[in-house]
Amino acid sequence: MLYTRHGIYAVFHVIIGFLGAVIHPVILLIALLYQIGQYAFNVRVFPLEQEIKNGNSLDHTSLKVLEIFFGYGLGKLFMKRGILY
Repeated sequence: MLYTRHGIYAVFHVIIGFLGAVIHPVILLIALLYQIGQYAFNVRVFPLEQEIKNGNSLDHTSLKVLEIFFGYGLGKLFMKRGILY
C-alpha cells in the first residue's frame, strides 16, 4: 500500500541520494538504514509536519529507496560528465 505524502519528501530523498554520490557514500548508507528502520518499526516520519504515523509498507519503503538511488545515480552521472568537480 502506498501512502499519500507531500511531494517535497520525494525531492528530499533525491537530494540525499545526490549528496551521497557527490559528498560521501556514508550519507547513502545512513539514509538507507533510516528507511529500513522506519519499515522495521512500521512507522512513517514526517519532519515538516512534526509527526510520526503508524503504518508502513514494503511498497512505500521501496519507492523512497528508489528515489534515493535515483538521486545517487544523478550525482554519479553529473560527476562522470564533469558537471561537478
